Amino acid sequence: MGLELCPSCAQQIARTPWGVSGLDCGLLRIPVLWREAYGGPLTELIYQSKYHGQWAGARLLGQCMGSLPRPWLGSAPVIVPIPLSGKRLGSRGYNQSLMIARGAARGWGVAVKAQWLRKTQDTLRQAALGRSGRQSNLADTFSANQAMSGQRVILVDDIMTSGATIREAIRAIHRCGGEVIGAAVIARVSPGQHRAGSLRRMHHA
Repeated sequence: MGLELCPSCAQQIARTPWGVSGLDCGLLRIPVLWREAYGGPLTELIYQSKYHGQWAGARLLGQCMGSLPRPWLGSAPVIVPIPLSGKRLGSRGYNQSLMIARGAARGWGVAVKAQWLRKTQDTLRQAALGRSGRQSNLADTFSANQAMSGQRVILVDDIMTSGATIREAIRAIHRCGGEVIGAAVIARVSPGQHRAGSLRRMHHA
């Protein structure tokens, strides 16, 4: 079943500005494309798709991402969604980041490689942790397939707060010889929002 937006909501989403930020990962700095600043009209849809089984909402988020300009130059990369642990995937039934990635990939005309990155451990929810705790919570929790070697990769997730999840995924991919050239998220949390603790306490990174 699809999700239909009223004309007013569709216009609000269309007017919502998007942008690109930089994320430092050691000596590397990658661009992160985001569809809205956290708290915009798509943020509630993220939570509905993530925790309340609104699959159609995740598909719509993917379409919104895929309508943005392609976030790379040169040869086409592959899209790799941030995975869930087996335990969390089993309880939720689906990975909303994979559904977002599929919609974005259709818009950009590239392939999705969902099996190339796995989360090998179930971790604490990132929202309950401070900045330093977020990184240590995720240390060595991702495993990348050797098929990554020599591949250009765009990582896709729903929300980026501190960037800890994306950084750890980058480390796993680079250990296998892959090259992360960028990331894309639906909502980006600003440092000010993070410090103020104004976020809903359910998201993971």
